[in-house]
Amino acid sequence: MDPAVTVVNLIIAALTLGLGVVKALALRRQREWTLRLTASVLIWAGMIFLLATPVVYRSVGALLRSPNLCALLVPCATLVCVAHAHALIQLWQPDRRSPAALRHAAARWAPVYAGAITAMTVLYFHAALGPAAPLRFAAVYADVPEVRAFHFVYWTALITTVVVTVRACMTMSIPGRPDLVENLKKGLGWFALGLGFNLVNVVLNASAMIGSAAGPRRLDAVAESAWLATILSCVAANVALASLVLRSRRAERRDLRTLQNLHALVVRPEDTDDGTEHPKLVLAPRWSWWNGFDTGADLNSLMAEIHDGAGRLSPWWHPLPAVAVERLAASGTEPRPRKGDLTAAQAAATLRHAVQCRDALLAPLPGSARLARLPGTDVEPNAERQHLVRVAQHLGHPTVAEAVDLARAAQESADLQRRR
Repeated sequence: MDPAVTVVNLIIAALTLGLGVVKALALRRQREWTLRLTASVLIWAGMIFLLATPVVYRSVGALLRSPNLCALLVPCATLVCVAHAHALIQLWQPDRRSPAALRHAAARWAPVYAGAITAMTVLYFHAALGPAAPLRFAAVYADVPEVRAFHFVYWTALITTVVVTVRACMTMSIPGRPDLVENLKKGLGWFALGLGFNLVNVVLNASAMIGSAAGPRRLDAVAESAWLATILSCVAANVALASLVLRSRRAERRDLRTLQNLHALVVRPEDTDDGTEHPKLVLAPRWSWWNGFDTGADLNSLMAEIHDGAGRLSPWWHPLPAVAVERLAASGTEPRPRKGDLTAAQAAATLRHAVQCRDALLAPLPGSARLARLPGTDVEPNAERQHLVRVAQHLGHPTVAEAVDLARAAQESADLQRRR
């Protein structure tokens, strides 16, 4: 079995380590704790498969003069990976990512992980062990008391933390757009499945160790088959991470297309020295081979430009369009914006009216006569993208168009009366 496991382990290690390095490089543009933890857990997972590869297992043991040292390093790295998953679940819940909540979670669970790793290290170096036994350590040394205690500590910590983390995955309450929430829940399902396969590994290794200690012969094959559960765990976890990334990129590309209309409305073309026209860019363009896939920075740039363009329209932010949208929505005739989209429709009407006033070269409104802020600017930061998408979707809504016409007519009537 060693040759097949060696090939599979090295392939998984190379892919996982490579993906971890890519995620680490992405930190140069996007410094988020979730991305840091994702990059870190991928690198740790890659090291697990590398160290568990029989040829590497024996080489590390020979180099450090402890033939079964990787039998300690792999379980310790596994607990570190579960700790990463535990922290990611915490950060994915908005109500549990506050500094106080994170400190409380760290104070509660850090001693569990650190205590288990410390106890395992002490037991390993106190045990009288012989030649290297990659993938068969639990069965080969089942008669050594320290090895039995070692695995008892490891399995107790692993089962406890995996069950808690899987339960958090399955019961997580996530606010936000329904499509993005659904994407995250599907990824969490795979994530929970990957963690659950660690329990299968525990069951098989425990069977191999107990059977070898009590039975007439060692159950090496059972111990080796436990590693298949670890392979499946890694595959499921990588599917979870990949599905989250792919679904997120698909949603980002869809929102980019939707926001183009809003961007074209509020960002005014400016003449350049060569006579061509282009929108004024707030952020410098990015140059990277990864740009074709990573649309997050493009989306952030577009949103920043939209905010900048909307701010430049503030001298013409008239309150009439927002009032007209509210009254039309309350009238109950024609297709009206849903209650949750009323603010987005008001913002869309305000911006459309402001653009018309600017393009007509109308004088800016006095400070007391204009809106102090655009409808929807008080949304939570995590809802900002959703709000801008809704604003873009309402630019062509019949209620918005009618509100803009009513506001323009009322403004023209007021101007005419003042001239008289």
